[in-house]
Amino acid sequence: MKVVLFIALAIISFCGFLLTLLPASIFFALLPQEVRAAKGLIIGHPQGTIWSGYTTIQFRNFPESSVQWQFDEISADDLTPAATYNVGITGPHHDMTAEFTISELQLSMNQLQGSIHANDINQLSAEYGHRFSGELVLKGISLTTDFRCLQSLAGQVYWDGGGILLNVAEPPLSLELPPISGLLDSHDCNLELALENRPDKLMDIQLKPTGWVEVQIYQAMLNLAGLAEPVPAGNELKPVLLFEEKIL
Repeated sequence: MKVVLFIALAIISFCGFLLTLLPASIFFALLPQEVRAAKGLIIGHPQGTIWSGYTTIQFRNFPESSVQWQFDEISADDLTPAATYNVGITGPHHDMTAEFTISELQLSMNQLQGSIHANDINQLSAEYGHRFSGELVLKGISLTTDFRCLQSLAGQVYWDGGGILLNVAEPPLSLELPPISGLLDSHDCNLELALENRPDKLMDIQLKPTGWVEVQIYQAMLNLAGLAEPVPAGNELKPVLLFEEKIL
């Protein structure tokens, strides 16, 4: 009996040892096709193990990011196992941390914190003719997706203000703006961002799963930009400009 128990414990220990050596490439091979084949997304060859490792990611012209992960825990919701990781994302002028929980059915991100400087943002926005300054700060952002639909989104963004160049007219608009804050939300799989300069509502931005973005601009935004035009009484809280653009 003692021999059988010893053999069983040895097998369990050996299996546990093998698990600690599982390469990270196995984990990435199990990612849903929707993630691995996302348009414009390049994922580098992962290094390390599924418990602790790193890789690189790049989306279009946004500078390459180094992604480090550290396993935290395994949980099971409705008998579906899920793994939680602490993740750090760093690049030339951006630095973020978050907690990710991934299962076969969905991906959740919690408490994304960090900042992205305009130097990196402009690498991505240049192809659209837009240019920004300053720094974008991300606070307490969380989301849940089933890899097809954005099921939930919440959090805050803050921009410290400065000069921007928007290619929405001819010639492009060159503006000097004060600090602006934004609230993230989701509705019908759409990503929504409401921008304000308290107490005034400035813009509503909606990114759709099709890759189209819809932007609604309010009178207060035109006032800040020095582009104010008279509006009928009672219409101050309604959008005065609307435009759409395919960005994904």
